[in-house]
Amino acid sequence: MNEKRDVQRDTARAMSQKNVEIVRRAWETWERGDLTGWLDLISDDLVTRRIGLDNATFHGKEGFLEQASEWSEAFAEWPVAAEEFIDAVDQVVVRNQQPARGDASGVPIEMDFWFVHTVSQGKIVRVDMFVNEREALEAAGLLE
Repeated sequence: MNEKRDVQRDTARAMSQKNVEIVRRAWETWERGDLTGWLDLISDDLVTRRIGLDNATFHGKEGFLEQASEWSEAFAEWPVAAEEFIDAVDQVVVRNQQPARGDASGVPIEMDFWFVHTVSQGKIVRVDMFVNEREALEAAGLLE
């Protein structure tokens, strides 16, 4: 019986690590500006939600691109950098630092955002964006 549990735990751990690598690869492609690489790693029916911001929901690859364009259009500079990847079994939490400069104002801003990626069958199927670390960790089941 313990052997069976060990095998199940090892299998879950391997799948969990694979999910982290998928999400890490997705962020690396995005940071390089490799849009095709990013789109290859997300599901055709991806759901993207901006929770606690404007609570907007977007569907599919086109929806993801729409929300990214909408989010970044007010900035002259908008580099993104994944700073931390947290394994949550079928989800991966990413802390993303977004320094930017306002297009009209020129004012620099810097803020951390938290993304909860849900992975299924080797593709990212949902991305939830949070401004609050605690809410992101709770959504991923890492806090009670």
